[in-house]
Amino acid sequence: MLDHDLSEREREILRLVATGASNKEIAQQLFITPNTVKVHLRNIFAKIGVASRTEATVFAIQNGLVQLDAAPPITAPSAPLAMPPIETGRAPSARWWIGIAALIVVLIGSVSIGTIRQTIAPASASPAPARARWQERAALPLARGGLAATAHENRIYAIGGESAQGIVARVERYDPSSNAWTVLSPKPIAVANVGAAVIGGLIYVPGGRLDATYRQISDRLEVYNPRQDRWEERARLPEPLCAYALASFEGKLYLFGGWNGERYLDSVYVYSPDEDAWRAQTPMPTARGYAGAAVVGNKVFVIGGFDGQAALAVNEAYSPERDDGTEESWETRATLPEGRYGSGVAGISNIVYAIGGEGDAGNPLAALQYSPEEDRWTAFDSPFPKSWVYLSLLPMGTDIYGIGGKTNDAPTSRNMSYQAIFTILVPIVR
Repeated sequence: MLDHDLSEREREILRLVATGASNKEIAQQLFITPNTVKVHLRNIFAKIGVASRTEATVFAIQNGLVQLDAAPPITAPSAPLAMPPIETGRAPSARWWIGIAALIVVLIGSVSIGTIRQTIAPASASPAPARARWQERAALPLARGGLAATAHENRIYAIGGESAQGIVARVERYDPSSNAWTVLSPKPIAVANVGAAVIGGLIYVPGGRLDATYRQISDRLEVYNPRQDRWEERARLPEPLCAYALASFEGKLYLFGGWNGERYLDSVYVYSPDEDAWRAQTPMPTARGYAGAAVVGNKVFVIGGFDGQAALAVNEAYSPERDDGTEESWETRATLPEGRYGSGVAGISNIVYAIGGEGDAGNPLAALQYSPEEDRWTAFDSPFPKSWVYLSLLPMGTDIYGIGGKTNDAPTSRNMSYQAIFTILVPIVR
């Protein structure tokens, strides 16, 4: 095995990277800090001559750092790998099968040991039509838009929103295994145009719109305990907010922009559950509300939005770890093909999805996927020709779910899933 002067600790971290473990998971397993993991990874990448976790994973496979019949899913390289020759008169060896697997990886996406896992981008390259990968699930018990939805322990929680009767405090849980919804304890304050995120087993729901005038906005942070079916209140927001973009990153909650009852904002606020406190961060380059946010790698991509005058096509990437006053924490990335707001935005397996939303032309908008690595947007097929706005989009397992929202200006109970990742089995021969 070529160890490239890797220390035992570095080999241990490289093995964990090859299993798909995040920096946080590696830190927890090795009882070190995530920052220490990052330092080790920089050193490892330099020693073995790679630039990404995917390339490091392939290095680990090729050099025997992981067991081919036991390792969990990993990500494949973007560079081609050569297939080893077959020796005449001999059965294919395990190394030959590794080469076959590597070649298939190059052709179709990403790999797990014994299986190939592919993330589709673009849809035209997929082995199955995009429409076949959309599935209609059990409808929401109450149709509504502007709701918050998030996943916890393989179940989806749909919270608040605006129904045909007005803003609601409704809380419902969806179980994909039974394809059924359960009604839970209502949220203390009925709100719409909100988001939700899970940190430490709790669901955080900040702010929200309180009435139809868009003037009464909440500054409350309400937190739901799914295991106890109980709500509690935490530190209030620095100002009332709704229609913000929301993301959780490294155990903290980030709110981007939004509407405060008077204007659209460029603000960024971060909440620490450990301290139960908010603080202001470097503002966004573009003030807006009704944007979407998705975390890919160590960046939060804040996409689209409305500035009070027009639908925006902006795509700005925020690096929380750089926001210490010494580095630029914002960068401009490839813009959307056209401006949109009220879209569902979610990230899964290094791809950002943007579905639905409203644009200035008033026409239904294409479903899009964005590759941060290529800095490129690609359209893919949507199963419905009509508009779909103010939905909640979230990843769970290998799928992304689009829940609720509005179609033709009326609340919808739509619950659709899209298979973003699928598995192809590859035989492993000893």
